[in-house]
Amino acid sequence: MASTTSPFRFVFLFSVIGLVSTSAPRLSLKLVPSNPIHALQIPEGRTDYLRVKANPSSSHPGYLGDKETPKTVNSRVIPFPGVSWFLANISIGEPPLSQLFLIDTGSDLTWLQCLPCKCYPQTIPFYSPSKSSSYRNASCESVPSAMPQVIYDSEAGICRYFLKYMDRTSTRGVLAEEKLTFQTTDEGLASVSDMVIGCGHENYDSYNLFSGVLGLGPGTFSIVKRFGSRFSYCFGALTDPSYLHNVLILGDGAILEGDPTRVEISDDQYFVNLEGISIGEKDLDIEPEIFKRNRYGSGTIIDTGCSVTILERITYENIVWEVNLLLDGVIERAEGYDTYTKPCFKGRVERDLLGFPVVRLRFEGGAELGLDAESLFVGNGSDEFCLALRMNLSDDRNVIGASAQQKYNVGFDLDDNKVYFQRIDCELLY
Repeated sequence: MASTTSPFRFVFLFSVIGLVSTSAPRLSLKLVPSNPIHALQIPEGRTDYLRVKANPSSSHPGYLGDKETPKTVNSRVIPFPGVSWFLANISIGEPPLSQLFLIDTGSDLTWLQCLPCKCYPQTIPFYSPSKSSSYRNASCESVPSAMPQVIYDSEAGICRYFLKYMDRTSTRGVLAEEKLTFQTTDEGLASVSDMVIGCGHENYDSYNLFSGVLGLGPGTFSIVKRFGSRFSYCFGALTDPSYLHNVLILGDGAILEGDPTRVEISDDQYFVNLEGISIGEKDLDIEPEIFKRNRYGSGTIIDTGCSVTILERITYENIVWEVNLLLDGVIERAEGYDTYTKPCFKGRVERDLLGFPVVRLRFEGGAELGLDAESLFVGNGSDEFCLALRMNLSDDRNVIGASAQQKYNVGFDLDDNKVYFQRIDCELLY
C-alpha cells in the first residue's frame, strides 16, 4: 500500500501457507496453489486493483517469541486465477486463527479486520481479539509521528490509527501487539510475538478478498525488520497456477544473486535508479532526466503490491507508441481501445504474441529487468489482452509492479543498499 501522496498501485494475488525455520537468521514462507483458499469470491476480469501506500515513520520494538528464533521465511507463490494479488495464509493470536494477508512491499503496517467491526465480507472467519490470549494494546509512545494517522485516545487509553487508499479502501482501528504463527515446510510452527499490527474495526474494500495486509516495506513497522535487513522473492509466470516454486524469503537466508543496483529508501519506499528502456534492439528516445528523482514526486520504486507497472506520461506514451507500431496490422485492437484507459487487443498472449520483443528496463550499475510478452501484457477475459502498464495520473513516479517481475528472483540487502535481479526458474534456487 502507499500513502495518499504516493503513486497509485495495483496488486497481485497469491497465497502463502508456511515457513521454514533454519539455524541462520531466516524465515521462509511457502506459497502454495490457491485452491485451498476456500473459493474466494473474485470479480471476473478484475486485474486493475488500485491502491496507495501507508508510511509509518517509527516502530515499536518486538521480539521473536520461540525458544529457537525462526530466521527465514520461505514461501511458494502461485497466482490466483482472475485477479493478481499475493496473499499470505498466516495465523494470528493464541489460539492461532488462519487469516489471509495481502503481501505488499510498498507498505509497512500489518493490519487485519477485527471483531467487532464494520467490515467488508471475507470468506474465512473473522479474527476476534477478545478470543486471543496474546493480544494487547500497543503504546502510542512508540509511534508519535507515524503514518498511518495515529492518535492517542486518552479516554479509552488506546492508540487509534486510520488509513485510506486511493481506491477508497480504508481501515480504522487500534494499534495492537499480537502473535503471528507460520506453518513450516516440515509441518512445524514458527511464531513472531508482540508484532505491532493494526486491528481494524471499520474497514472498506470493494474486492472482499483478504483479511488484511502484511507490510513488507522498508518502514519501521515492517515485519522485514524482525528478521534483519534482507529478503527476497522469486515468482514464475502468473498464468501458471500449477507452478509450485514461487517463494518469499525473509532474513539472512534471502537469495542475493544476479545483477545488483543501488536501492534507496525514501518515504518508506524502495527506490532504484532507472536509466533507460529498450524494446528489442531499439532504445527508446527518452531523456535520462525523466527518470531521475526530484522533489516533485519522480523516480522509480519497486513494489510487489502493484500488479501492473505504472509509468510517468512520457515514458508510458513512448512504450505504447512502439507497441502499437509492432501490433498494428498484425493483431486487431479490442473494442473500445484507448491509449490511456484501455490499451487492449483481441487474442491471447500465449498464442498470438510468440516472439514479441523483450522490453528491458536498465538500471544504474548495469542491472536489467526484462519484460517478455507475459510480463508486458495481461489477459482480460477469454479472448482479449491488455498492456500491463498504466500512466501515472498522480505524479511523475514510475512503479515497477509484480507483473514486470515474473520469472525473476529479486533480493534486497538493506544494509548494503542493493537490490539484485536474477532471471531464473525459481525451482533452480532450492
